[in-house]
Amino acid sequence: MKIILIFLSFLTIDCSNKDIIANQETEKKVLEKLAIEIKTMADESVCSDKYICDFIGFGSKPCGGNWEYLVYSNSIDVNGFLKKVKQYNELEKQYNTKYSIASDCMMAMPPDSVTCEDGKCKVVYN
Repeated sequence: MKIILIFLSFLTIDCSNKDIIANQETEKKVLEKLAIEIKTMADESVCSDKYICDFIGFGSKPCGGNWEYLVYSNSIDVNGFLKKVKQYNELEKQYNTKYSIASDCMMAMPPDSVTCEDGKCKVVYN
């Protein structure tokens, strides 16, 4: 009887690990889909005398800070865009904590400014 109980406990642990991995993969796919949506919005923005460029920190590194900075202009739905970025950053932060994700602790530096070149926003580092 003890052998059967020990065997069943190993099966339970194994199934539990598979569920955790499946959940992690599902959550990662949600993050990836949202990241593509956000980056597409930023890439589709245009700049001109009418549309002004700006930038925002994107992603949440496990050590803190952002992975990168995205440039965009007010030619897109800025409120919707900023809301999605905030949501993504928070979800990635929770994901990192939940699954003990690690990374380098190098800080992504924000651009010194942004400029408009050929109708597209570009970052400027001095």
